[in-house]
Amino acid sequence: MRKKISVVVPVYNVEKYVGKCLESVLNQTMQDYEVIVVDDCSPDCSMTVVKAYVDKDPRFKIVTHEVNRGLMQARKSGYSVAEGDYVMFLDSDDYLTSDAMETMYTEALRTSADVVSGELILFYSESGKETRRTSCLKYGSDPISVYKSLLLSEYHHNLCGKLFKTNLLQSFEYKTLEHFTNGEDGYLFYQVLEHVNKVMHLEKPVYYYLQNMQSSSNGRLGSNAIRSICLLNQLRIEIADRHPEIKPYARQQVTRVLNFLYGKGYDKDTGLDSYVKELGLSDYASIWSAFMHLPFTQACKVFIKRYLLKR
Repeated sequence: MRKKISVVVPVYNVEKYVGKCLESVLNQTMQDYEVIVVDDCSPDCSMTVVKAYVDKDPRFKIVTHEVNRGLMQARKSGYSVAEGDYVMFLDSDDYLTSDAMETMYTEALRTSADVVSGELILFYSESGKETRRTSCLKYGSDPISVYKSLLLSEYHHNLCGKLFKTNLLQSFEYKTLEHFTNGEDGYLFYQVLEHVNKVMHLEKPVYYYLQNMQSSSNGRLGSNAIRSICLLNQLRIEIADRHPEIKPYARQQVTRVLNFLYGKGYDKDTGLDSYVKELGLSDYASIWSAFMHLPFTQACKVFIKRYLLKR
């Protein structure tokens, strides 16, 4: 008999956190689910922790990668074998609120939405501080309206904290890249939206998202991260070319992101210039693009940060 929800949990080097993650699934008010743990060739003892849960509960199963393939491929390996009516992504260092599944599943049935999202709680393990990360869909629940909310940064493209109809993920072949290190959530979500009829958002927390301050303070992004960001922005432009209604918002977003990267000097040490040219993003990378696509006051700020403050 089909389960209501398949929870996909990619695992790589998280032995410190994965137990709490899986406990948050066991403690759900809804118990009609399966858990698909994807072992992305984890080098630590994470899978020892996981196997203790698998041995005790037949709802838990493991998919194993022979080599490390990265988060995007791990998620695909999970949702490809999902047998539930809906899929939820849960990163193995995060955890769910106790009623996350029931809350989003109930809303999905009530509204016939293809995707239901809730709010995220950003938690900082070092300090214990928690911050609510809000989203909204003020323009509507159809794909074009959701794209607009995404491009205006009013709605977040994270995959976690969302519930997806399983056939939405399994019935289409989405472009998936190995070792995509930044923007991997957006790269899939922007593609999925092309096949959605309705997205609903609940102003209720459903997901606790770990903020690793040590990692975020380690300095600059590497070349692979910069390429990943450029690929996501190439996708934004490609989708906007198919939907002229959102083209101005896509141009603004891509221009803002690329000029930010140039302002931080990533053209000096990561190959940003070559990625921009290779991916056809040159029209959005110059200071002139800022004055063409951004409001004048924002363009002036870009000019100041990119040129004047460097002198």
